[in-house]
Amino acid sequence: ADLTEEVRNEIVDQCLDELAADYGNTILKSSARNEAMIERTRRILRRTVWGLHQQLQNGEFKPEGFEVSFGGGRIDRVDVMEEENQVYVKVIDYKTGNTTFDLVYLYYGLQLQLVVYMDAVLEMTERRYPGRDAVPAGILYYNIADPVIQKEGKQKPEEIEAQILKKLRMNGLVNSELEAVRHLDHTIEKESDVIPVVLKDEAVVESKSSVANTERFRYLQKFVKEKLRTAGKEILEGEIGREPYKYGSRTACDYCPYHPVCGFDKKTPGYDYRKWKNKKTEEIWEEICQKQQ
Repeated sequence: ADLTEEVRNEIVDQCLDELAADYGNTILKSSARNEAMIERTRRILRRTVWGLHQQLQNGEFKPEGFEVSFGGGRIDRVDVMEEENQVYVKVIDYKTGNTTFDLVYLYYGLQLQLVVYMDAVLEMTERRYPGRDAVPAGILYYNIADPVIQKEGKQKPEEIEAQILKKLRMNGLVNSELEAVRHLDHTIEKESDVIPVVLKDEAVVESKSSVANTERFRYLQKFVKEKLRTAGKEILEGEIGREPYKYGSRTACDYCPYHPVCGFDKKTPGYDYRKWKNKKTEEIWEEICQKQQ
């Protein structure tokens, strides 16, 4: 969190230049187009490191692990914030697209990754810090980008950077307890530039935030474990029926490259989408909690 801009950029440039050299000048430096691609990548990397740097400065967490291995998985980043009797844990997954955390997708078993990561990290943290409870503070996606904003009148550089930081805000699920929120972003007044949380009168506005209390995080862990057990059992039993989901206007087939192999076609008798019901957030939480009690 205390790196200067000059040092940050030096590290970024060194990494990119070494990577470009590994690919070979004949590939990445073979044309003006490729040269421009390298410079665009440099700009995105510098913006990414700047954004991550700002987010660290706005909170009290410190990165503890990068590309943390567990079982057959690998977690991009784990941050912790230590207290006398407990350790808050934050899991971050870097994405190059526009990945958004959606409780509906998690409920139906398609977005389990972050919860699996948190479950593993909590176990590792309690072993690393004996005698202290590991508390989930947040499971978050950071989408790598170099956003463009619409400039309104004469704006100071710091005002423009504040808007950019808001566009780089992480999304996911955050612990709703105010103490955890303050540890994640001690600058928050109303709407955080770092995490998906809105405050009003020193209380989290749950309808405008993506949050869950510690108890719900625990229920979520149990729910996901059960989902994984069920999926594993079905795989071992050879269940490979063609039943792609449909949720609103989106389907599992939208970007799937395997149509010729799968052969799924609604025109064929007996073939249809597995339609998801559109459930409200609180309705999903009630079901998750009831199933795990």
